[in-house]
Amino acid sequence: METKIAVYSDMVCPWCYIGKKRLEDAVELRKKSHPDDTIEIEWRAFQLNPDLSPEGEDRVLHMTRKFGSMDRIKMLVQRVADIATADGLPFSVEQAGHQPNTFLLHALVRKAKEFGKDSVLSELFFKKFFADGKNLSDPNIISETLKEAGLDENLLEAVKNDDALLQEIQEVEMRGRQLGVSGVPFFVFNEKYAVSGAQETNLFLQVFDQLEKENS
Repeated sequence: METKIAVYSDMVCPWCYIGKKRLEDAVELRKKSHPDDTIEIEWRAFQLNPDLSPEGEDRVLHMTRKFGSMDRIKMLVQRVADIATADGLPFSVEQAGHQPNTFLLHALVRKAKEFGKDSVLSELFFKKFFADGKNLSDPNIISETLKEAGLDENLLEAVKNDDALLQEIQEVEMRGRQLGVSGVPFFVFNEKYAVSGAQETNLFLQVFDQLEKENS
């Protein structure tokens, strides 16, 4: 069976970080039981904060504007951190740091697809942000991440000057919003079934089973 999964996500969305892990766990389990299956994942851009300035802003300022008091933020972050940790993901509850504009990060992940490194790069961006508290607006941090992913560390400059790619990212995001994607993660299986949120691995496995039934 062939399955194409489009994943709308953002690198600053903790549920996307968790959802990515759960989907990949489901894919691994599916391939163990159905080794002939072909499963392709495409990461699609969706910015949670599209109006953020290109250089981003202070994370505490951003979070308090969005969620209110620091007490509430700490409670929300702790809840997500507990779930992420239970799923085996490194996650820091530290709030001090930088909130990046993620547009160029999405463009880099799309570019990385040409080298088969989109999933690896996406994972590294999640970890840098949620586990290491790195500033993903900093070109040096981005270059270091590209290198870790096995990509040319000068790819950022190339992407910045690639008007066609930047236009494509805008169009992908716009189409997602037109399809009704209003929150992430959002998973679309074979352009047919949609799964919203960081669902349990079992639910993804049920979608594979449903697609198989329809194909048989």
